[in-house]
Parts: sequence; C-alpha cells; structure tokens
Amino acid sequence: MEGVDASSLIHNAKNRKLSKEHDVGEGENRIGNLTDTIAQHILSFLPTKDAAKTSILSKRWTYLWLSIPVLDFHDGANHYSDSDEPPYKRKHFMDIVERVILLRDYSTITNFSLTCNVLNDSSRINTWISAVVKHKVQVLNIRLYKIREPFILPCCLFTCESLQELKLNIYYPLKLPSFVSFSSLKILTLTCIVFPDDHSAQMLFKVCSILEELHLISCSWENVKAVCISSPRIHKLHIEDKEPPPNYVTDEEDDDMDGENNSVDQNDDSDDESDNIDDQNNPVYQNDDIDDQHSSDDQSDDTDDQSDSGGCQFAVFGTSLKYFSYFGGFFLDCYIQDSSSILEADLMACYSDRTIDYRAFKLLRGLSNAKSLKLDQYAVKALNDELVAHLPVFNSLTHVHFDWVVLFYSRQVLLSMLQKFPCLSSLKFEGLSFMFRYFGTYDWTLDPVPGCFLTHLKTIEISMFCGSEIELHAVRILLKSATVLEKIVISFNPWELKDADGLKKQQEAHEQILSFPRASLNCLIAISCPPKEKKRLKFFL
Repeated sequence: MEGVDASSLIHNAKNRKLSKEHDVGEGENRIGNLTDTIAQHILSFLPTKDAAKTSILSKRWTYLWLSIPVLDFHDGANHYSDSDEPPYKRKHFMDIVERVILLRDYSTITNFSLTCNVLNDSSRINTWISAVVKHKVQVLNIRLYKIREPFILPCCLFTCESLQELKLNIYYPLKLPSFVSFSSLKILTLTCIVFPDDHSAQMLFKVCSILEELHLISCSWENVKAVCISSPRIHKLHIEDKEPPPNYVTDEEDDDMDGENNSVDQNDDSDDESDNIDDQNNPVYQNDDIDDQHSSDDQSDDTDDQSDSGGCQFAVFGTSLKYFSYFGGFFLDCYIQDSSSILEADLMACYSDRTIDYRAFKLLRGLSNAKSLKLDQYAVKALNDELVAHLPVFNSLTHVHFDWVVLFYSRQVLLSMLQKFPCLSSLKFEGLSFMFRYFGTYDWTLDPVPGCFLTHLKTIEISMFCGSEIELHAVRILLKSATVLEKIVISFNPWELKDADGLKKQQEAHEQILSFPRASLNCLIAISCPPKEKKRLKFFL
C-alpha cells in the first residue's frame, strides 16, 4: 500500500507540474487572445510612434495600430525653436502621418493631436485635418509653427458636427469661411490666434451655442474693437494676455519719452500742455471723477467707456459662469455683466499703470457675487485707496486667497478690501512678505478691525512662510484681531530650511508664534515644518 501511495503521489505531482507549465504557456500568449477592440484601446494610451512599433509582433498586429481611436503626432516643434529639423527627419515624420491617416479604415478617430512646423506644406497638413474630420473626430488639438506660406484651415473643420473639444495654437491670422457651425462643441481653447477683425472674432464665439469652457491664451486682439461672449451654457472662462500689444506704451515708457523730449529743449513751454493731453488719454483717479462715475448704477457703464480708451472691449454675459480667471496685463478691457452664478474668480496682473489699474478695478467690481476670490500682488497694487473705496460689498464671498502680497506695503489697501468682505470665513496668504526687507515700524494694527474678523473668519492659512519680522508681526496682528478664529495654518518655506541657520530661525519663529496672544481662545495653531521626505503638521492648543 505504501508503494502504491508513493507512486500515486509522484504521478499527481508530475501532473500538477505539467498543468502549471501549460498555464504559464497560455499566460505568455494572453495578449494575443485580446479582442481587437481591447487591444486598440490599450494602444490608444501610447504615443502613436510607440503604438506603431507593435506592428512587428505578429501578422495580426501589422495593421491593428492603424485603427486606434487616439492619434498623437509631434515632430518636436515648439514656439521658441528657430532652427529647422533635418530634411530626412521632416520627410520621415510627414510620411508616417500621411500613411496613418490616409490608409486608415472607416473607424472613428476620437482624439487627434498634431504638433508640427508647417513650413511650405500647408496643403498636406490641411489634407490631414480634412481626413480626420471625416472620421468624426471628437477632440482635436492642432499646434502649428513656422508658417511660411498663406495658410487657411479647411472649411470642413468649422462645420464638424462631431467635434466636442477644439484646441488651436496657431500664431497666424484666423480666416473663417462664410458659414461656421459648431453644433457639438463644448470646450474651445485658442492660443496665439490672431483675429483679423471684429467680424471673425464675433462669428466664432456666436456659433458656439452649447459651449461650456472657453480658454483664450495670448491671442492677438489689436485688430478687434469689441467682442461679446454670451453662450448661455458657458461655465468656465480663462483669459491670458501677458504680452502687451505692439503699440502699447506703459506709463513708465511714456514718462521716459517725456523726459527725453524735455531734455532736448529745456525752454519748451509746452510741457504743461503735453501733461494735459496725457491726462485726457489716461484715466486719473480723482475723487470727484470716481464719485461722478458711481453716482448711479445706470450711468456706470457709460462712464467706464469714457474713462478707458483703447483696447478691445470684451463683454461677458455669463448667466451660468462659475469659474473665471484672468492672467496678464489687462490689455483687454474686460467686463462681466452678470456674475450672480460665479463660484471662483482668479485675477493675476503682470503690469501696472493707470489704464490697467482701472480695468482691474472694473473687472473686480463685476465679480462682486463670487464665492471665492484669488488676487496676486499686482492685482492688489492696482487697487489704490480711491478705487477700493468704490468697490461694492462682496456679500457672497467666503474665501480669499492673496498670492505673493506684501502685507506691509499693501496693508491699507488690504484693510480697505477686507472691509468689503463681511462674510469672509477663510483667508489665505501665499508668500506673505515676498522676501522684501522692511525698514518701518511695527506698531500698526488693523484699525478698524474688519467686520468679518469679528463675526465670520474661521480659518487663516499662510504658506511659504519665512519667519521674518514682517511676517511674525502680521501673524501677531491676525491672532489678536480675529475673535472667532478656529484655526491658523502656517507652512514654512522649504527653501528656508536648507541649513542649520534656517532650522534655528524656524524654531525661534515657532516659539514666538505660540507665545502670541489670541483673541479667540479656541484657536488652533497648526505649523507645518516640512522635512526633506514628507510634510509633518504639528498642532498646538
């Protein structure tokens, strides 16, 4: 019996081993058992050039990648490159794109992305775009550089019924056909587009009847006088205009030119006249002028047009608008007609002069119903005391984020703004002192204390904290003034903790903060001391 049992055990062990080897063999070919649909779905996550390499796996895979729904072609071109690629590389890229698109079956292309230099191949590139449109493309991303011959996008693109998202990055005049219709377009991103006139700009935005998101990045508006965005479904609008128009002259440059003119002829008596002309062409913030502008709501819009000359008038009628952001120099004269639905607004300025400051003020005034607001240092700087005094009360605002704001230099403006936020419950400072040295006194206080500090403000967050005297005094004042504060979170700048001196400074600041008196006895102080590996939060009562 024992012999029989041993023989049976050996036999069973061999069977199990063979079974395992059989299973392993099957596992090695599992990818070959995938259906075409699943295999193509997997390949769609790869760059097209990598997906093409799978054609060597077997005969079945030779043409499988040609039907993947996502195509992404990039020849390495970018806006900042001046040199051309070698001719053989150019030919190789063009041939591959042509082969993939023109030899494709009738399957749908859901996503198509093309980044390349146009050079003198505009007709070939337009052929590709037309072919993609015929395959009922849903997401189209076109980035074209170095256009060296007349270039017009194919007409079929502007009547594509399947298109749901369109991204165009083309530093070239956008010429539209006589008929434009985007019946399914929900997301539109335009980068570096040059609008030749009012008609082309207005036509493009008017036909997007179900548009939900609009991103306008570094576009050229110098040939456009007015644009109206009135899509009833748009809920997100992002605008960037970081570069000034070619003919734009800042106040500093204007002053420099005046100085040069004065140095040429010291006896010229026309200085006063030139200053008067300059005052007429640029809005000056006289109290009487502002009072006149805001004496009635019905007259405010007319006054804005009179006070701000030059620049494209950009009106937004967004009854469904929830997210609005504007980054740049406020070279667009942007105004939001109805902000009742806005949840978040973000304003970041790159320049500051009288015209730009007034536009920033006017835009902020139109965001008075926002629930969350983010402002950078230049946006705050643009709002001097006279302008802030004429801001409406932001009754819906519960969260404010000041990005890289110098508290001591802007404290009067900040104090005046906080008086306009009666329901503020969350306040964040990022980069509180911006590393500037301060030579003044530290005896200032929040006087009068903003109403929100006494009734609503529950949380204060300070990030990129350096532990300077400026910041420590600011923390002392905030803790002393916020009577209903529940928590203050302070995150040290990791760059300040690189050496022993930085760690010592952090520890000293840490101890000082804990010793500050608090108006709210229930306030929790959370200090973030990020080590090299992870952030750790230390809580103190």
